Amino acid sequence: MTIRKKFLVATASIPMMLASALLYAAQPINVSYNAAAGSSWHQGAERFRDLVDEYSDGDYVVRLHPNAALAGGSDRVELEMTQSGAIQFLIKSTTWMTGLDSRYQVLGLPWLFPNHETANAVMDGPAGDELLNDLERHDLVGLAWGVNGFRQVTNSKRPITEPADFEGLSIRVPGIELYLSIFETLGASPTTMNFAEVFTGLQTGAVDGQENPLSLIWSSRFYDAQDHVTIWNYSYDALSFVGSLPFWNSLSEGDQEMFTKAAREAMSYQREVVAQEDIDLIDELKDAGMTVTTLSDEQLTVFQDVLKPVYGEYKQSLGEEFVELFESGVASNTK
Repeated sequence: MTIRKKFLVATASIPMMLASALLYAAQPINVSYNAAAGSSWHQGAERFRDLVDEYSDGDYVVRLHPNAALAGGSDRVELEMTQSGAIQFLIKSTTWMTGLDSRYQVLGLPWLFPNHETANAVMDGPAGDELLNDLERHDLVGLAWGVNGFRQVTNSKRPITEPADFEGLSIRVPGIELYLSIFETLGASPTTMNFAEVFTGLQTGAVDGQENPLSLIWSSRFYDAQDHVTIWNYSYDALSFVGSLPFWNSLSEGDQEMFTKAAREAMSYQREVVAQEDIDLIDELKDAGMTVTTLSDEQLTVFQDVLKPVYGEYKQSLGEEFVELFESGVASNTK
């Protein structure tokens, strides 16, 4: 065969090789979350990525986007991109999901959940399903529950051991009516701002403090701008692992089952990370220079008494029957 004929045969086969490569190319999948690399959110996403690679035999390649990078750090844009299908999977704090459904505020009711084990059981049962199953009307598919953690409060002024210690403190809270009501009742001046702006707000003194789970306090390095942290587990914050409905409807039933299995196993692992962090990070924060104050049962009772009216108000506004679904779940799963 002449050189020219060999060249013609080789070039003629290129389109077929390209078509074959495209046919078997792994499909890219985006997973977004507005938390830092290294956080428990990120570790859960990494586990999801590895499980999808294993379960799909490499048919999908999962790309991770911490700090909501695809959305420019905006929680709102991140959610909208997921609803449209530009982002396929989203890990979101349930404090932010209240913008879609105000009933998500139930999870933040003061001292609703006594511990991680009880909270996990309730969220994986009928109560949690009630929230996940309602997401399709918002162009989302609820797949699994993770945990952001029990929320603690930090500030740069003083230790907090009683409600009076909140007097005059400006505390950044999520833009949710429940949290505004809680801190107004305690005598603080709650203010809202995008999570991406919180560290700068603390550093410049625009706010005196903030409240978040230990895992985010640590991964966001709030200890560089705060002197005090109070451990009081006053409010629970779950993570919802959701899919984009337009993307989800394009999948085969088998792939839907595969992604659901990977999401649930990844969030189960993420929960273990957070539970361990709640133990380990107290010493880490002390070593970083923070004063850690853990409230006693007697001290907590004082706070609980002050916030009983808030609990009652929101139980009524969210729907007594709905809130009692969670309360009965807690009662039947508390050890």
